[in-house]
Amino acid sequence: MSAALQDIVDLSFRDDLDLLFSRWLRGVDDAEVRQGYEAALALAAPRRARYWLLDMRRRGMVSTTATRWVMEAFLPRLVTTLGGQVYLAYLISPAHQSELPSLTSNARPVDDRCRVQVFTDECSAMQWLEQSRQLNIPHAQPAATTTST
Repeated sequence: MSAALQDIVDLSFRDDLDLLFSRWLRGVDDAEVRQGYEAALALAAPRRARYWLLDMRRRGMVSTTATRWVMEAFLPRLVTTLGGQVYLAYLISPAHQSELPSLTSNARPVDDRCRVQVFTDECSAMQWLEQSRQLNIPHAQPAATTTST
């Protein structure tokens, strides 16, 4: 990750949780929003990381233009690139929760293969991601039994 991006977003991946962490470090402009999301996708793509925690508490809300770009351009590409259901847990501060409906009200609905939830506490976000992951783990099928005749 470039030095410029290190000032914007802290990206990491936890193999044990199969989870990408994207922690925004400060307020950003529209170009930096795109840079941060593109860097997250670059980290996620080789791992097929479909579970993301996006911590927006230090970043705050962004412009309607940036929100539309995420919802209409980035998320559909994310789903296609990662191939399968994608789960995004957005962590925001309670102070920004009231701004959320006005920013997203005019945006197109997200692809049905992309589940997005917004949380104000990290524990709830992590629980939702883990429950989603558990629901998508292929369960072992019991071995077929044969009887002799």
